[in-house]
Amino acid sequence: MSASCAVYSFVGLIFCFWVSILLTKQPFFMTGIDDFDKAKDNALGAMALFAVTLVYSIYKVYRPSADKEEEEAIGMEGYQLNTDVTDYGSRYS
Repeated sequence: MSASCAVYSFVGLIFCFWVSILLTKQPFFMTGIDDFDKAKDNALGAMALFAVTLVYSIYKVYRPSADKEEEEAIGMEGYQLNTDVTDYGSRYS
C-alpha cells in the first residue's frame, strides 16, 4: 500500500512542479485562470503536500509496522476451514 502511495505522490509532485513552472514562465498557455500568482501558490502548496506524503510513504516502505506482522502470524496459526455443511440457500431445510 505504501509503495503505491509513494508512486502516486511522486507523480503528483512532478505534475504540480510542471504546472508551477508553466504558471511562472508561460502563463498565457493556461486559459481560464484569473490570478496566476494565486494559482502558482496553490500548485506549490499541493506540491509540498505531495512531497510530505512521498517522504512518509517511503518511510513506511522501509520501516513497516511490527504489529501488522504479528497479527498475520497469529491469525494464520489458528485458521481452520469450516467442516460443517450449512443449509444456507437450500430449499430443503
